Amino acid sequence: MMNTKILKIQTKNRTPASLIANLQDFSYEIGEDIDPKTIVDNPHITLYCLDLENQQAIFVETPSDIDIYEASFLYQAQYEYAQRLIAVPYQEFHQLAANIGDSIGQIAMIYSVGRCGSTLLSKLFSQVDTVLSLSEPDVFTQIVGIRNPDGSNDDALAELIKSCIYLLCKPTLKGKPSFCAIKLRSFGIELADLIYLVLPDTKLIFMYRNAEDVVKSCIRTFVPFSAMLPIIAQNIQAYNQFIPLLKEYARYIDFTDSNATEFYTTMWLSVMHRYLLICQQGIPTCAIRYEDLVADPKKMVTGIFNYCNLPISEVSHACKVFEKDSQSGSNFSQENVRKNNDKLPDILEIRQKIAQLLLKHPQIQTADFIVSGTLGVSK
Repeated sequence: MMNTKILKIQTKNRTPASLIANLQDFSYEIGEDIDPKTIVDNPHITLYCLDLENQQAIFVETPSDIDIYEASFLYQAQYEYAQRLIAVPYQEFHQLAANIGDSIGQIAMIYSVGRCGSTLLSKLFSQVDTVLSLSEPDVFTQIVGIRNPDGSNDDALAELIKSCIYLLCKPTLKGKPSFCAIKLRSFGIELADLIYLVLPDTKLIFMYRNAEDVVKSCIRTFVPFSAMLPIIAQNIQAYNQFIPLLKEYARYIDFTDSNATEFYTTMWLSVMHRYLLICQQGIPTCAIRYEDLVADPKKMVTGIFNYCNLPISEVSHACKVFEKDSQSGSNFSQENVRKNNDKLPDILEIRQKIAQLLLKHPQIQTADFIVSGTLGVSK
């Protein structure tokens, strides 16, 4: 039987910060055994990823003077500040989760198309003292990558997902949160049905934005990404796991385009398409448009807090985050993005490419498409 072990970090190996978190991010030596209860008791130990080969959950321990929960992107901060790793066999992992499951408060999962203000929304939640708001724990992206299209491993993944959520929502230095908001990377929406299956009381929030603005933001933000396009073109099946419309729309994508316009459009469209499927399954949702959120913050945040049963008295305080850059300190901060403004090509060309690709979809044929369940919109 495997025991919970300390893994002593020798080197950190990740290159692009946007890669999916995995154990190969570190070179390590296997150390001594550790009491698995330490993971629950120590607020500086957080779930990082899964070791799929050895069926272990991997946690990172970070310095006591760093509030890892304040990070714009949790998985990046975990990697940067990791001092040591702890490997927990699945059996022990599930037992730890079961032991704290009954004490977990209300949970909200935030899904989004990306580059649409979802980090801002995550920061809004973090302003409430009784709320634990986590921005992009990456273990869920990893699970997206191993989900079989035929659903044959859904039961096992559902159990893993539930345990991951419980252990991410464990008590922090501030104590036991009464509400936990978990914002996933855009790919995470592919797990929405499984999360609802195992935790049907979870609040589902979907954040989206006009496709043109999302694509332009991607072009400015992910400047080196176009170099990846030839690799993606040669591995459509693998990337289709994360962008399920990619295989179908690959023939419309120019994989030599230095701006990756059609690729980013397909990413946006794939998430929007998935949200429509979620609604068709009858899963309760609350959709938020970025344009509405920034146009009338107080009204929209009041609606969001009402949906989540959070105190309306906290709305004014939460809205103070609109005065800050929600991604400050990250690779995607407004300052870094502004530096790349000169790299934005002709707006008309972008608009035409987006419009042409969207016409291929049976429903979502405009960049400003409004989904059902959008807060403040009658549809």
